[in-house]
Amino acid sequence: MSFDTSSRIESFDWQKLLFSFEGRTRRSHFWIGWLICLGLSVVAGWIPLLGALLSIALIWPSLAIAVKRLHDMGKSGWFAAIPWVVNIVGVCFAFVTVGVTAITSAAALEREEPAAILALLGPILGVLAVLALVNLGFLLWIGVTDSQPGDNRFGPNPKGF
Repeated sequence: MSFDTSSRIESFDWQKLLFSFEGRTRRSHFWIGWLICLGLSVVAGWIPLLGALLSIALIWPSLAIAVKRLHDMGKSGWFAAIPWVVNIVGVCFAFVTVGVTAITSAAALEREEPAAILALLGPILGVLAVLALVNLGFLLWIGVTDSQPGDNRFGPNPKGF
């Protein structure tokens, strides 16, 4: 990002925002980048095979904007791994829980009892709710927390003061 002091017009480097892990980014640029990634992933969901490849490719820009936002807060970029680790552990836990529930209530599932089906779905919905709250909490934390004032070890303040 560069700042032209003569005309007070801020020019913005999209390539650096979406593909570089270095430096800092302000909250407004974080939200713009996040909304771009969200919009692309929604559109990608409509395209079967290409959408899956595009969704995988969007991991890089999503991580880049999160890391730069963490840098702006004075935190290590490794904090961006928190939601990824929680999601992986949560999905593994959901699979194990569903497997155990299916094994222990196999006879009731064969008779298609509603209570057995709900017992199978309950853990999945609970884990998904916890994962959604962790991801939302992380997103709001990095998206709402103010910048660290002045320069830090990741570079100058993108606000200019």
